[in-house]
Amino acid sequence: MARKTSSRRRDEIVEEIVDNLRPWKNRMSIAAVTADVSHELNILAKLVPLQKKLFNRIANRAHARKLDSALGKVETLLTSSPGALAFLLFDPLPPVTLTHDGELIQARSSLDNIERTYLTRANSFVAELRRLRKVCARAIHPGFGSHPNYDHAKGACAWFALGLMRGLSDAKITGSENAAFRIITSLAYEAVSGRSETFM
Repeated sequence: MARKTSSRRRDEIVEEIVDNLRPWKNRMSIAAVTADVSHELNILAKLVPLQKKLFNRIANRAHARKLDSALGKVETLLTSSPGALAFLLFDPLPPVTLTHDGELIQARSSLDNIERTYLTRANSFVAELRRLRKVCARAIHPGFGSHPNYDHAKGACAWFALGLMRGLSDAKITGSENAAFRIITSLAYEAVSGRSETFM
């Protein structure tokens, strides 16, 4: 679980990131760069826990198994429905309308049209169930999401640093030791995780 970074330390981190973005693009003011960095850091702080939740492979796989089982049961029950119920589930009759005189009328349709409408609706629904089951199968093998040991904060912070440098800095982006990119990534990681780690 991430440790909380104090507001004072967060302000210091923003200041250090702003400094490491020099030279700034388009003669931006320190106030403008600081505001942008602070804004992006707020987004990053919300993004990391969201990514961890969305890309939890174990949770996705477990739920996909349950959902696949339920969808399979629904498909079996639908295809085995007795005649009248099956007809009502995918009611192919034209809609009933109300005339200006207050009379309920239903358009006439041939038996062929009724049967065609019924089959179209039923087949479309079953096809959608099967599509959902294919999605579930992909979520089970090989699975959606990240390995349980994957550190979402590290990946997100690297993208954060890259985005800031592309948007706010005229400095060359390199992965060299002690380069601005690595320093900014480390600072962002501390801001969102509460842990200091050097990306060298």
